[in-house]
Amino acid sequence: MIGGGAERVMTNILCHIKSEKIEPVLVLLYQYEQSSRKKYLPENMKIIVLERDSDRLLDKIKQYAEFMKTVYKEKPHVIISFLTHCNIMSIHAKLLFKKRVIIGEHNTLTKITNTQDGRKMLWFSTKHLVQMFYRFADNIIAVSEGVKTDLVEEFNIPPHNIEVIYNPIELNRIIELSNDPVEHAFFREGIPVILSAGRLVPQKGFDILLKAFRNVIREMDARLIILGEGPERESLSRLVDNLAITEKVSFLGFQDNPYKFISKADVFVLPSRYEGLPMVILEAMACGAPIVSTDCKSGPGEILQNGRHGVLIPPEDVNALSTAILKLLRDKTLREGFSVSAKERVKEFIVENIVPKYEEMIYNSALSAL
Repeated sequence: MIGGGAERVMTNILCHIKSEKIEPVLVLLYQYEQSSRKKYLPENMKIIVLERDSDRLLDKIKQYAEFMKTVYKEKPHVIISFLTHCNIMSIHAKLLFKKRVIIGEHNTLTKITNTQDGRKMLWFSTKHLVQMFYRFADNIIAVSEGVKTDLVEEFNIPPHNIEVIYNPIELNRIIELSNDPVEHAFFREGIPVILSAGRLVPQKGFDILLKAFRNVIREMDARLIILGEGPERESLSRLVDNLAITEKVSFLGFQDNPYKFISKADVFVLPSRYEGLPMVILEAMACGAPIVSTDCKSGPGEILQNGRHGVLIPPEDVNALSTAILKLLRDKTLREGFSVSAKERVKEFIVENIVPKYEEMIYNSALSAL
């Protein structure tokens, strides 16, 4: 539960699923004691942690064995999992114990399997494992039409087995938290503040944003805040130094309440190279922040409805990104218009609309197992 959008989605589902119909047991592969989401999990829910000692192959195999023992002991009617490695492990459990399995794909899998880290799972090709095992899932949830298209066209997954269910957000909680005060010098200077958030990894394109920000401050004074942690922190800090923008950029790391920052920013930027259905855009829209996003594969275009609720620009395009940011910063009317329309659009993604779709799929799958 210390992670990104998929983990937030799982938390939202667990908090809002109807307990009189479904009794959830949460199985985690990592400790969660330090997770800020721990306080949002249902108090009486059973949680099983199968933490491994290291990333060595032997410890991964032990963890896999512990998961299979857990499935055998708990005897669930349905297993639902998110994230590719968990999905494949869950399908193994289906084949071993004849369980119903629902898997969720939260990213553009082709993009991940083309990266060095995502190319292999243990010593096997991730793409081949997906092609081999995903077809055995009883249901596959894609978080966007783009993710579904990717699974069908690139991995040969039968389209009739994939259902698109958008990510749910807790709108009321986000709005409440967004009203908290912020103590940061950038918000006291009377200078426009640009904000971005996400894990500091190449996928998220923060290097592109920093280069675009340098272009922005050549035209007008502004400040940039980036929320999040990740392995690219040092290289991004070096880039800030090389671009000579150190005094105008602030890395704030992981924040328990990012919404109080987002709601007070003049522009929110998502510079990603690829996505699935970025939760952070939905959360920024709930906060009323005007959005600039890359029209990457996939997700932002679907959320923003091809530019109706925010500005879309091509991925990897530094000049287009800086131009879009400047356009919003210079046009208060445009910012206000996007803010209003985004708040209306995001209501379609609230937990009250989305979680019942999960309930129905889980419940129907369980009935099929009886």
